[in-house]
Amino acid sequence: MINLIISKTNDPSYNLALEEYLTYHFKTNDPILYIWQNANTIVVGRNQNTYAEININEAMKDNVHIIRRNTGGGTVFHDMGNVCYSLIVNNDKNTETSFADVLKPIIKYLQSENLNANFSGRNDIEIDGYKISGNAQLKSKEKVLQHGTLLFDVELPKILKYLNVDPEKIKHQKVKSKPARVANIKRLLTDINKDVSLEAFIEGVIKSYTVNEEVKWIKLNSNQQDIVTNLWENKYKLREWTFGKNEDFELSKKAYLETKGLLEIKLNIDKGNISKIKIYGDFLGYEGTEELEKHLTNISYDYQQIKNVLNDFDLKQIFGEAFEIEDILGLIL
Repeated sequence: MINLIISKTNDPSYNLALEEYLTYHFKTNDPILYIWQNANTIVVGRNQNTYAEININEAMKDNVHIIRRNTGGGTVFHDMGNVCYSLIVNNDKNTETSFADVLKPIIKYLQSENLNANFSGRNDIEIDGYKISGNAQLKSKEKVLQHGTLLFDVELPKILKYLNVDPEKIKHQKVKSKPARVANIKRLLTDINKDVSLEAFIEGVIKSYTVNEEVKWIKLNSNQQDIVTNLWENKYKLREWTFGKNEDFELSKKAYLETKGLLEIKLNIDKGNISKIKIYGDFLGYEGTEELEKHLTNISYDYQQIKNVLNDFDLKQIFGEAFEIEDILGLIL
């Protein structure tokens, strides 16, 4: 038998809270399959520095959800063209829990659609050299959670827009280039003259795990729902969960802005707040930066709070006529 649940929301903080509940609190000896989608979301790995992984300025300007997950691995972008699956099984010697084993049903389904799908690297699925799925795991004494993305029809340019790539990865050719590395399953199906809807694709993924199995739908009672809500409100919705790790650092950003001049900003971040900031450069403003620096100190290192402070100043007087608020925001963040 397999337990099945499909999320009814596209809120990433709630979806991750539900996943945690299913992993640690839902009592069953049978596998759990959880299908979910997030709207316009960046998900960072458990051990990553959120600020280093994301173009924070662009993401916050576009109201993209930013959330940390419980598993390791890299940063990913989700929209409604992406399908997330979570498989939760017992952590015992009788259960196959390697990435490759858990992904076999999905790979078999993709192959049944005449796609050249195969397991690749440590934790990916590729089709004809294109990555279409990244995966991560979490293990407790009792359970193993494996979850992953399935790029069905994602707005791929947003990956370029919002995510930073470590130059070391490019240098060592672990990531050749973002546009060449990933592809949408829908486009690959179209290339072989197949038309599969998102709904049919999700159904295919579910059937890949539930074929020849009795399916039991999970319906949470009020007490179970209360646990999920508590995780949602007191962990995943909190800024501290997503931005609290690796926040104690010194940041130095420098850029030469064509026709505007050199601008350098140095700042210390302590527990998510700007503890010290100094602005340098050869810009041609009429006023000093001291008053602006004073007002930027001890506020949250957050797009909207920084923007609110900048809006209170005549930046052209400080930096010069050609400067816009986004020039300063882009460098600070």
